[in-house]
Amino acid sequence: MANLWVAAAGSAAILAVAAPPVMADCVNDCRSATYCDSAMHASGECGRRLDACYRRECNRPSRTYGAIAYGAESTAAGWSYDFGTPGDAGRKALSTCRVRGDDCKLVLTFSNGCAALAAGDDKRFATAQANTGEAAKASALAACKDQGGANCEVQAWSCSRP
Repeated sequence: MANLWVAAAGSAAILAVAAPPVMADCVNDCRSATYCDSAMHASGECGRRLDACYRRECNRPSRTYGAIAYGAESTAAGWSYDFGTPGDAGRKALSTCRVRGDDCKLVLTFSNGCAALAAGDDKRFATAQANTGEAAKASALAACKDQGGANCEVQAWSCSRP
């Protein structure tokens, strides 16, 4: 529950609700990142820019999902990021993969991080998850080679962040 405080100023009382810290951070971030001059304030442009930033930054979910789909025969790959549910992320990855191949399967769903898929010439593939895209790609390449993959290369990678 939010903290409430009351301050008496003369004969009037002011009731305030403390905003959650995450909201305060996004508001301050928007204010510091949005350029506004006096003409923009007068025209309302500054307010429109701040409102757009608040909607974009302050309404982000605490968890987002991504997915990778792959077809070993066709070597088609599809990926997704920043979805609200694992199911939506998986459907998007599959639909983008199926544009390039008809043998696509969902091979990995992840959240709040990065993932990659590396595949070799011999239809062997491996996936990995990590905190960064570079680390996920390196881990997927290593896993593909460890599984005996020949000429492994990253076929897909994605990061999903709240």
